[in-house]
Amino acid sequence: MIDKEQILKIAKNAVLGKKFVVIDVKVKPVNCFTVFLDSLEGISINDCATVSRFIEKNLNREVEDYELNVSSVGIDKPLTSKIQFLKNIGKIVEVLLNDNKKLKGVLKAYNDSSIILTISRKEKSPVTKKTVLVDSELEIKLNKIRTVITVVSFNKKNHGKFEFN
Repeated sequence: MIDKEQILKIAKNAVLGKKFVVIDVKVKPVNCFTVFLDSLEGISINDCATVSRFIEKNLNREVEDYELNVSSVGIDKPLTSKIQFLKNIGKIVEVLLNDNKKLKGVLKAYNDSSIILTISRKEKSPVTKKTVLVDSELEIKLNKIRTVITVVSFNKKNHGKFEFN
C-alpha cells in the first residue's frame, strides 16, 4: 500500500527550477492522494503537472493503482511553512492562539521561533479627544499559536472583487 510518507518523500525530490515546499499530502481511502505545494514565486499549473509526472514516474501503477492530484495550497489553508509566512508578510492575518484567543493584524515578520503582528486599536487622543487608530507590534512565539490564516476581504469599492489585505 502506498502511504503519505512515500508520496511526501517523492514529491520533495521533484525539480521545478524554483524553491518550493510540499505543504501537505491529504490521503483519502483507496490510494487517493492530493499533494499541496507552495513557493515564494507561487505555484503554476505547469509546476503541478511537473510534480505530478515526477511522482508518477516514481510509483508503479502495475504494482498498485492510485489517484493523484497536485495543487497549490489554497488561500483558505492555514500557514504552516516558512515560505507561506514569508510570502504573506505585509498581509492581514488572523492568529488563533492555543488558549483560543484570536488576534488580527498585519504580519510584519517571521523567524523560526516567532511572528510579529502589527495590531491596530482605537484610542482616544489625549490632546484632541478624538478616536484615533494606534498601531502596536506584538511578538508571538510559534509554540503559542494554533493556526494562522490569511484574511481575504470582499471590497465593495473594487466592484465585488476579492483581494488580500
